[in-house]
Amino acid sequence: MKKLLPLLLTISLLSVNASAYGPRGHQLVGAIADRRLARNRAVARKVRRLLNGLTLERVATLPDEIKSWNDCGSRPPSPDPVINKVRINNELRAFLEANKCSMKPAHDEFHYTDVPVTGGEDYEDGDIGRGEFDIVKMIPFCLRVLRGEEPADNERKITKSVAVILLTHYLGDIHQPLHVGAEYFDADGNAFHPSTSNHGFGDQGGNKLTLFLVDADGSSRAVGKLHSFWDSQTVNTAFGDESNGSVANRLSRQMPGQWRLNGDAETWALQLADDAMPLAREARTRLEYGSIVIVPDEHEIKSGEAREKRPADRSYANWSARVVRREIHKGGWRLAALLEQALR
Repeated sequence: MKKLLPLLLTISLLSVNASAYGPRGHQLVGAIADRRLARNRAVARKVRRLLNGLTLERVATLPDEIKSWNDCGSRPPSPDPVINKVRINNELRAFLEANKCSMKPAHDEFHYTDVPVTGGEDYEDGDIGRGEFDIVKMIPFCLRVLRGEEPADNERKITKSVAVILLTHYLGDIHQPLHVGAEYFDADGNAFHPSTSNHGFGDQGGNKLTLFLVDADGSSRAVGKLHSFWDSQTVNTAFGDESNGSVANRLSRQMPGQWRLNGDAETWALQLADDAMPLAREARTRLEYGSIVIVPDEHEIKSGEAREKRPADRSYANWSARVVRREIHKGGWRLAALLEQALR
């Protein structure tokens, strides 16, 4: 899950799938969790102390806002603080310095994983698209920081306060299906199941594909990158003009279906990734690809089209909004439950 200036800088700096839902989606996940935690005063007090009085709704966008400090984009890094809390700002600075976008690992890699949607894989079924510091690894790492199971001065410079901020954001990210599953194409531009002998070319969570939707009259129109559509337009379609406060009040009181996860929270990121894969697949099977341009020397897709198939039941826009509405709802409840496990 940004305030306006950092958001504009972020868009110009990054082309990979390192931000999900945009500000509103992330804020809603945090706002729902804020209201759920209000029922657990002991944990709520611990969260407030760690965040220096800030809400989860406010900090939910900070991991995207700090990208304005990146030193590897077309614009110089911003010298401005992202939040008017000196300690929080300093700890976020230290985190970014330890995980610069020009380094390995880079902090923008922590927001996603790219499990192939073709081939029926779950997260643990292969290695392609997964990473040592992807979102499925970073969520339990942050959890261990909160539990005191990682050194306070760990190599990633994730303090307990930063861990809460990152978890708030990553729980939004992992509930955006295109942050978990990616399409891969062969050298001829055909979608396929990559293998260890042929990794193919990933679509970076849909960032390389332009989405075309079908209008009521049957005509087709471009609406931007597939990933950006899922980040922002789906959220706006899902919640319309209703205020974030109203949405969060309502959804924090309504238990979402099938939101509970099994076992210790250490295992939840893996469960969440596997839960997202059927949605990531359907997000692609409802589309057909064309004009895929491969740049072999750079080992990436330059551009491509993802066109909505004639809808059999509901339009792509309405289907995706329904998915996002459900996933943000579950994300807020799960974030609160995760923090309750970590800080009890």
